[in-house]
Amino acid sequence: MRNSLHRYVCNNHIELLIETPLSPCRGSCKLCKQKRVNGYSNPDHVSNPFGYLYLIPRLCESCAVKHKKCMWCNY
Repeated sequence: MRNSLHRYVCNNHIELLIETPLSPCRGSCKLCKQKRVNGYSNPDHVSNPFGYLYLIPRLCESCAVKHKKCMWCNY
């Protein structure tokens, strides 16, 4: 696990550390069920009529830090 700016990310998802939070909290955390997960920039985004396609992690940042789990992995 690697901790960068309080974001826990495993070695499989290390390339996602460069992505930045862009959207307001639109996703929900799989552990605490709170709707407070930010959407991140998407390097594979293509134009579409429905708006920007954000990358939404599985866990919120506080749960990732608290439980020391990767915020992008499926649990």
